[in-house]
Amino acid sequence: MRRKFLWSACIAVTACASLWAADWPSVGGNPQRDGWARNDKYLSKDNITKGQVKLLYKFKFPNTAVGLDALSTPIDLTNLIGWAGFKELLFVGGSSNALYSIDSDLGEKYFETKFDVKPSGTPSALCSGGQTASVVMPGNSMGRRGFGGGGFQRPQPYVWAVSSDGMLRAARQQDGDAKYIAPVQFVPAGSKVSGLNTNNNVIYASTVDGCAGPNGLYAATLTPPVLPDMPDKPLVKPAEYAVTSFMTNGSGFSGPGGVTIGSKGMLYGMIAEGKGDVAGEYNDTVVALDPKTLEVKDYFTPSSKAPALKKGIAAPGVTPALFQWKGKDVLVAGGRDGKLYLLDGDSLGGSDHKTPLAVSDVVVAPDTDFGGNGIYGTFATWEDEANGNARWLYASIRGAAAAKTGANGPAPTGSIVAFKIEEKDGKPTFVQQWVSRDLISPAGPVISNGLLLALSTGESPRLAKKDGSAYSVAEVEKASKPATLYMLDVATGKQLWSSGTQITSFSHVELGYANGRAYVSTHDNTVYAFGVPTER
Repeated sequence: MRRKFLWSACIAVTACASLWAADWPSVGGNPQRDGWARNDKYLSKDNITKGQVKLLYKFKFPNTAVGLDALSTPIDLTNLIGWAGFKELLFVGGSSNALYSIDSDLGEKYFETKFDVKPSGTPSALCSGGQTASVVMPGNSMGRRGFGGGGFQRPQPYVWAVSSDGMLRAARQQDGDAKYIAPVQFVPAGSKVSGLNTNNNVIYASTVDGCAGPNGLYAATLTPPVLPDMPDKPLVKPAEYAVTSFMTNGSGFSGPGGVTIGSKGMLYGMIAEGKGDVAGEYNDTVVALDPKTLEVKDYFTPSSKAPALKKGIAAPGVTPALFQWKGKDVLVAGGRDGKLYLLDGDSLGGSDHKTPLAVSDVVVAPDTDFGGNGIYGTFATWEDEANGNARWLYASIRGAAAAKTGANGPAPTGSIVAFKIEEKDGKPTFVQQWVSRDLISPAGPVISNGLLLALSTGESPRLAKKDGSAYSVAEVEKASKPATLYMLDVATGKQLWSSGTQITSFSHVELGYANGRAYVSTHDNTVYAFGVPTER
């Protein structure tokens, strides 16, 4: 009886901890990809002024880089009760088909789970053949009210990964056991998979760059296992998956986040090129998909025509982000025309599917010679409650900003561009505020407590040689520089802190953040944790 009570208590405490946790469960921090660490007070301008922000630790993982892929974007689980008591855990996927976890506080190994599969094919700069997807778990970074599919759902205690053989694998958060739930064939073997997303026991994966055939979006609906009364007994009923797919007949979904999830569970994503039965020819088309069937329910296609993609060469792309504006879901998307678009989540482009709520001026000039100009990564957006609930938006660009750079100096290589979303004649509009210092291939920004965290990844921004031929992995590695993490003032873009030369390799993925710590994954299989030493 005592063992049964402890087993039930463990499950209950874990669920409660997840309900109140400030997790960072996926790329962009949550299913809405908004990059906002809500209610986080650990990190502040005062910390920086007092010189308290520093490198807390760096952890070298026993992973082997495959092509340009090494470690995925770190995700963070704030509270877990397991075999070692209460822990805050960091999870990263490894390109050589592994899932790793370390203690977020101490930077010490917690578990290592290796999947029984080896990368396939010859790695290229575009298609590595290794494990590429950022891992995902359910989380509550949106706060206690929940978000998506009708409110809070009791989270499943798993971290999901997609290995290079295309299998969806669920590892238990407490010990990394990936055999508790049997893996299922999810995407074609050898696929390049961008950031996973999940909501209401459905896991989503977008395949990109045609590395294993046609690109598309895949959904796996999990029927959780029925647990026994005692932890050492067999499952009453094993877990089951039902897999469905939506093919783009062209490029995959833009950006490292794949798709974004709305307050009603609707999926949103941008498709650069392709063709569908509902939307016709895709041209940076934003589609709304049913979360279970993946049927197209609505779409928006910009009027301007973007440059054609070249097979075998990556394209600029950013994952849409979603936020609330006057009680409605609003999306921000970035096109290859260098403009930003605001879209109504319930009517993406109006009756003609071409009319956005707002469109910006050109933020960055479109690419002309494979130099990499464009809008990339993920957005960040937050609401300034102290100043009339002003809505701020930040975009990462490669290339020089179209507007004057202003007080933060020239930024010819790349930068973060800041906007306020202001109301004019009853409609939202973009009002540009500032351009950051120069950054090399910046990752998507993160917002926390008056600070903007900007990662200059150091990765070579060029997509191909001037004649359109592809770079080799070695050429990209040689042209890249070590990453640098910056902390900027959210209102002005002024640099407040820099990691300097502490990071010794470039980064290929997005920034992770939770509870006062910024996490940077680098190409040499190292995760760096920057923040303020605190008692947890």
